[in-house]
Amino acid sequence: MKILVATDLSPRSDRAIARGYALAQQQKAEMSILYVVDADLPAELRTHSIEWARAALAKEAETQAARTGVKATLEVLAGHAKTDIARHAAAIKADLILLGIHNEAAQPTRRSFAATTAGQIVKSTRLPILLVKNEAAQPYGQVVIGVDFSVYSRAALREAMKLAGSAQYHLVHAYHVPFKGFLGSAETATEVALDQRLAFDAFLEDEMDLMEKRGRDGGIAPERLNKILREGEPHRLLPEECARLSADLLVIGTHGRTGMSAAIWGSVATDILNQPPTDVLVVKAY
Repeated sequence: MKILVATDLSPRSDRAIARGYALAQQQKAEMSILYVVDADLPAELRTHSIEWARAALAKEAETQAARTGVKATLEVLAGHAKTDIARHAAAIKADLILLGIHNEAAQPTRRSFAATTAGQIVKSTRLPILLVKNEAAQPYGQVVIGVDFSVYSRAALREAMKLAGSAQYHLVHAYHVPFKGFLGSAETATEVALDQRLAFDAFLEDEMDLMEKRGRDGGIAPERLNKILREGEPHRLLPEECARLSADLLVIGTHGRTGMSAAIWGSVATDILNQPPTDVLVVKAY
């Protein structure tokens, strides 16, 4: 695995760097840290910014290497973060991009996530992106994965297992009873809910072979899988389950070609990322 951490050297980006080193240590992965200096700055200021960034990255890398034993490649480029981070990730053949979640994406009165630099990067690449909110105090232990029985859900589950092999996994499917007010009886509503449960169990049965294989290869037991079926809206229920389970990672799938605009539940991913409940792994199926 090759990990790219994109930083702006803010405190929130420091959390992404720390998580990147932790993952590189756990996965025995290669790691690269990238800082993009605004190419539109005046030449003298741009040169000064590049020198300052190189010194700051070198200092941080020295501290983290002493703690983890991981040696990262450091890159400082002049360009535009919204486009050049994804380009650099492709150039070095990265498998995962890490970004810090900034205040502007976490405050409802600020810009929506889709309008932020992080949102633009998510839209512009097909790579999984880990958006880091929390301190990297320990490996991921409680992982909530939003599922809707689609190929996007399967991709999300597989990427989650790569990132958090020894965690407890909570597969959460939020459903609604169509035309509930017109069904006429509680019995009919119960039948619809049962259909949802059967579909959910069929999905899990398909994935169980993969879970068992990864269990044999990487020590992940099928008993670490917990399935949760709740009636309601995904953008509300997923954060609720994260809070209830003290989850340190939420995994959501999106459409590979159009990014945030075609999330597995329409605008659910965008709604969640406007106010992320914890670290979020955004995965595209293709």
